[in-house]
Amino acid sequence: MPESGVILVAALSGRAIAQAVARTGAVVATLDQFSDADLPGPARRVAGDPVAGFDGEALIAAARALAPPGSGLVVGSGFEQAPGLLAALMEAGPYRLLGNGPDVVRAVKDPANFAVRLEALGLEELGISHPETRIEAPQCAVPEEWLVKRVGAAGGWHIAAWNGAPPPGGHYLQRRAAGWPVSVAFVADRTGRCELAAISRQWADPTSDAPFRYGGAVLPVMVPALLADRLAEAARRIAVEFGLIGLNSLDLLVDGAMDAPSVTVLEVNPRPGATLDLLERHRQGGVMRAHLDAVTGRRWSLGTPRPGVIAGAVAYADAVLTVPENFAWAPWYADLPHPGSTIEAGQPLCSVIAWGGDEEEAWRRLSRRIERIVADCAPRACLLEKTADVLAPLQC
Repeated sequence: MPESGVILVAALSGRAIAQAVARTGAVVATLDQFSDADLPGPARRVAGDPVAGFDGEALIAAARALAPPGSGLVVGSGFEQAPGLLAALMEAGPYRLLGNGPDVVRAVKDPANFAVRLEALGLEELGISHPETRIEAPQCAVPEEWLVKRVGAAGGWHIAAWNGAPPPGGHYLQRRAAGWPVSVAFVADRTGRCELAAISRQWADPTSDAPFRYGGAVLPVMVPALLADRLAEAARRIAVEFGLIGLNSLDLLVDGAMDAPSVTVLEVNPRPGATLDLLERHRQGGVMRAHLDAVTGRRWSLGTPRPGVIAGAVAYADAVLTVPENFAWAPWYADLPHPGSTIEAGQPLCSVIAWGGDEEEAWRRLSRRIERIVADCAPRACLLEKTADVLAPLQC
């Protein structure tokens, strides 16, 4: 445990990590850009931009005001594009980082470096490739075959079709690849041990100006044992090569028949990611305890998977909404805006989860809940869904 007994969470959206840390019994303090109503206290909202990241000075000032020296530090999204800010935050306490350090983050989020080091891992023998990646525009390239991405950004907001112009500073080009999006969540430690927590299928919720905006995910996705073994070995090799520890995820595209698909590695998220809420419910005892134990060199294990399938998504506002006072949120909603908050069209309203006996049932319930909250939020209080799947808050 950290010297102060406090674990500071810093992430663009910190609620899921903060709740997971709190469930381990730790005292948690949180810095993020939303300060949602269900964020465990104490917490502070820090200025910044969801794509560009935090205002560094504001972040460090808020950390010093909230967490004493010697506190632990768990970070989420918001630092991949600024590993130097992560280093500054660690020094500001000083705080004990409980996760991947700035050098590791910098290495996996440097597009050219990542591509070169992947090539040396022999992933081709596993049937796994990596798309061609360029920092500068290739000559005679067909723009429709390429995407432009922001270095270190998260959530899909930053990804766009390439228009043929030189990529802006801090961006890179990546050749398009076919397949359905899959994420492999894994826990690793410094001994080289690496264990899969779950395989999830993900999807986008596109808009005209953000065609790859994150939509949601469902897990566990059952794949043939041979494919699962290939993905596990790829995660292990990447974790060892880059020195990844704790809970991370590997984003991929899987194309073709499941008995012999082609697999394309897109990127590594060197931190707890978008599926943390689902993983916490999928594994008995959650996954945050394993993360904290793995990064501190203690013995760790992942709990037994619960039966069923769980899906989660972001509910985006279709139009400008104002959250009414005394809003009655059902337990399957999270990242809750404060009463009186105005949600602009296209912005996240809340997160939604749903269990099912299989993927189809989970997806059906999830879709119904998203439609209900978006339709009902502004005019009247949210109605509790009267279905047979009403469970304890951690399982609904």
